[in-house]
Amino acid sequence: MEKLRNRIIELSFSFVRNFNNPRATGIFFRSLVLLTMIKVVMLWSFSQQVMDHHDITLPKSWFGKIMLAPAFLADHNISVFNTAVVALMIFIFFFKRHYITTSIFFWLALNLYVVYLPFANGADMLLLILAFWCIPMAKHPKFKSNTGSVIQKAAYNSGLFLCQLQVVIIYFVSGWDKLVTRSWQSGQAFDYVVHFNSMFNPAFNGMFENPTIQFILSWMTIIFELAFVILVWWEQTRIPILIIGLFFHLFIWIVVSLPDFASTMMVSYILFLKDADLKYLKSFFSRQQTSLQQ
Repeated sequence: MEKLRNRIIELSFSFVRNFNNPRATGIFFRSLVLLTMIKVVMLWSFSQQVMDHHDITLPKSWFGKIMLAPAFLADHNISVFNTAVVALMIFIFFFKRHYITTSIFFWLALNLYVVYLPFANGADMLLLILAFWCIPMAKHPKFKSNTGSVIQKAAYNSGLFLCQLQVVIIYFVSGWDKLVTRSWQSGQAFDYVVHFNSMFNPAFNGMFENPTIQFILSWMTIIFELAFVILVWWEQTRIPILIIGLFFHLFIWIVVSLPDFASTMMVSYILFLKDADLKYLKSFFSRQQTSLQQ
């Protein structure tokens, strides 16, 4: 009981003492911005067709009009909207994390979601939620007073934790739903995916037709998603479960043709890295490079 109490106190102090893992958090934020830019560029070619079948009406309140002003611009000229969004994203990517830039990023993500709503999916909603929790994850401007510094660090670390929690909740809800669904218990759900021609990669036709393989893959999915919820918080199992998750989402990307969801989830994994992990990776690759040169 005493150990648990001390652990809770230690965690509480960690929320107000320092900006936790600022390098990893910075890489995550920039990766999320870069991913958003890539999505805009990829959607650009048929964005006009989207707007031809999608009318955007501004809210009546002034706050709503300000929040959705870029979307209203898209309704008049989608090319100008896309150009402005990409230009601002490039600025945010290279500029230091400031409350203004994190807020603008959420503002743009919200308007992108509204503009491309007819094509929006779970990955777009996840990106929007992560963008919202990124708002307090800024280190500039730094508050000089002790009270202000404590509040700033608490907000920063709370935003980081809420981003992590959002990812964990997705796995828990998805894993639990599969666990209590008979089609997943039997492996039949995977059979549906295999015969879903608009999603399943035809290059893998015939490879996953066996009911035993489908049963195994279904339960591997269930076990991974539920195990992630617990193992990602433990130091000894954090990196292994993240590596397994990378392969899991690469499988989804390549075999099930869901690059949007897979890429968003893989970017979210950076949230669970620590600055010490990045330092180790840098040292590891430096050693490898040195050994190759010799």
